[in-house]
Amino acid sequence: MTKIVHFGKYYPPDMGGTEIITQSLALAASEKGDDVTVVCFDQSGTGDGIDNKVHIQRYPIQRMLNSQPLSFSYFLAAVREGRNADILHLHAPNLLAALASLLIGNKPKLVVHWHTDIVGKGWLGQLVAPLEHLMLKKATTIIATSQRYAESSKPLQPFLEKVRIVPLGVTPPKLNQMKTTLPSRLDEFVAGRKLILSVGRLTAYKGFSVLIESAKYLPDNVAIIIAGGGELASDLARLIKSKSLENKLLLAGRVSQEELTALYLNAELFCLPSIFRSEAFGVVQLEAMAYGLPIVATNIEGSGVPWVNEHNVSGINVVPNNAAELAAACEYIINNPELRHKLSQNALERYKSNFTEELFIQNSLAIYKEIL
Repeated sequence: MTKIVHFGKYYPPDMGGTEIITQSLALAASEKGDDVTVVCFDQSGTGDGIDNKVHIQRYPIQRMLNSQPLSFSYFLAAVREGRNADILHLHAPNLLAALASLLIGNKPKLVVHWHTDIVGKGWLGQLVAPLEHLMLKKATTIIATSQRYAESSKPLQPFLEKVRIVPLGVTPPKLNQMKTTLPSRLDEFVAGRKLILSVGRLTAYKGFSVLIESAKYLPDNVAIIIAGGGELASDLARLIKSKSLENKLLLAGRVSQEELTALYLNAELFCLPSIFRSEAFGVVQLEAMAYGLPIVATNIEGSGVPWVNEHNVSGINVVPNNAAELAAACEYIINNPELRHKLSQNALERYKSNFTEELFIQNSLAIYKEIL
């Protein structure tokens, strides 16, 4: 039995793209018979638990430094659990996890899952950079989510010989078990209009302010719903009100899985308006593709986002931070049913060929087997 320890920031029910991926990997290894522990921060006060034999150790956040949670108890637990591991799977960026990885000795094989560079964090980024360099130097293997991102990542350049490209993957929806009707609060807002859906944490790099700005260019038969919570919720709500867009754009907040499923099933297309390389891949694109939704995303330089959404195949990629162009791409797809159908079919096929959870797990667990 292999002892596998994940160092993550969060774990479901604290949701996000990285958290979904961490859970997927942890459960898959556990089902194979490995002893799996996840060390993470307790954002929602859930406490320790067991997720299908995966041991979840959650530690309270003492302070937030930009988006980095800090906790002395997390750090001590990471060092303790890391020293007992056969494989340490570290999800980066994570300041305390990087520091802990340097203090665990040489027993565990260190797998660094490079989800994104630290972008736009000023002095914090400068502080973390030397730690990340030492962590990457120590790593047995580095997993990057796309070739495009790996080649543009400055911290990875000295270690490209260690890098393995493993695109992320998500579980397919069980469409025959799902309710297709929108709950009343969302259905009343959409009111029969064409729905553009966007999903994600309300934070700066997601570019939701650009999507809000784009709404003024869209016709009245279009409605936009943004699902998700985050630190910019109040600011974005004020922006919507200041532009008198309350009837065209809704911040739905955190939604249940049932509500999210209904949104995917009723949307005309999915929009990912992210503006910085902090959006390294865009896992929500995979979820939308799995429902056969065309994607309008942004051509972020050095990011895997426009690789995931292949331009003119699964959707359209536009210049980041350009509200008019974002709106034009959405309207173009909505107004061309034949194009929408083609992009929809291609998106689903691209998901099945490249981004299933099964394929992602298969490739990831193969790395474990190789390095032991």
